[in-house]
Amino acid sequence: MSWMKPTARKAATYGAKYGPHAVVVWNVAGEHIQAAARAKAAEIAERRKAFAEAAAVVDGSVLRVVDHGTAVFVVFTGEEPVASYPETTKPLDQLIAHADLGKRVTPEQRRERSAVNRARRAARTARHRRGAGELE
Repeated sequence: MSWMKPTARKAATYGAKYGPHAVVVWNVAGEHIQAAARAKAAEIAERRKAFAEAAAVVDGSVLRVVDHGTAVFVVFTGEEPVASYPETTKPLDQLIAHADLGKRVTPEQRRERSAVNRARRAARTARHRRGAGELE
């Protein structure tokens, strides 16, 4: 626990030095940052719901389209759109009227991409640690 004293000292120093600046930044941009974080979290939740439904239907896939500045995930079974997340008042045919249907992603493709990205992150982390001398 000897590392706690220097760490606590550094934290107190940085808090005293930059704390007032952080408060000003939060007062100016805090609400916008919170709203953006909530919107991104909602988008992620809707994407998960869409891919869960796509995995449950026959020949399911998901297409991301933008409607009034909001991402909408349209679920397809084969070539037929069946649902959208989040639900919109606009008919599905109008949502996908000008969309490139070749950009649809199946749940299997998404899992494969996620696995590839995880492997890349792990390799990058290992290279970083090796460069810092942690794994030798």
